[in-house]
Amino acid sequence: MSKSSPFEAVHQKLGANFSEYNGWRLPSDYGDPAAEARAIDEGIAAFDLSSFGKISIKGPISKAVVENLLPADTDIPAEGLWIWAGFGDKQEKITDLIRVGNIDGNYMVFTSPENREAVFTSVQQIANEKGPEDVKVVDLTEKTGMLGVYGPSAVTAVGNILPFDISGVGKEGICNVSFFMMSVTIVRGSWVGADGFELLCPAMACNMAGAAISKYHASENMTPAGMESLQKAIAAAKPPFSGSNLPRE
Repeated sequence: MSKSSPFEAVHQKLGANFSEYNGWRLPSDYGDPAAEARAIDEGIAAFDLSSFGKISIKGPISKAVVENLLPADTDIPAEGLWIWAGFGDKQEKITDLIRVGNIDGNYMVFTSPENREAVFTSVQQIANEKGPEDVKVVDLTEKTGMLGVYGPSAVTAVGNILPFDISGVGKEGICNVSFFMMSVTIVRGSWVGADGFELLCPAMACNMAGAAISKYHASENMTPAGMESLQKAIAAAKPPFSGSNLPRE
């Protein structure tokens, strides 16, 4: 049985056509995939990123765990920033790209839906070798929802919609914001090379976050976009990342 996005009710309201992607029921498009693809380059496109892996690493040895996860020539991100990095097998063959963020000395690892389990298993193995009593590794993917708002006008639009100030989050920035007694993770950047913001929140808060997109998408010229256009944009993108320059397999 496929997993449902916590934003599914919003997708239905906006007229999504659904398909299954990596075990998740997600919008394939909203009726005009070509317009959705153009929005990434020319305006604002809003995507459901809930199926992408979100792995939290916290504790005194979290930095050591991340150092062992990343290729040897990759620098750990500075506090408040995220980086691209290669992820590979034990022969150090790069098989995918991940993104790693540093939030107050703890770390978030963002993965493609396809490699979420492989990355999580690797993180757990490293944590067990380093000392499981000094690090907490949690796969947040199915406990959270995540929206990506991408495009040349995305930063301005998100700033207009959110009820808190994000002007201090620069490019490749990442932080937590407390709002209504819950923590929201804000990421400046995207999986597709475009500028934008990604918003990670607890699953129980997704109705509120999704409702904001639904309410303001017309006034902010924001185009709801599905996995068809997102996958094509990711395939076409060539994101820079630290470490080995071997291509994605």
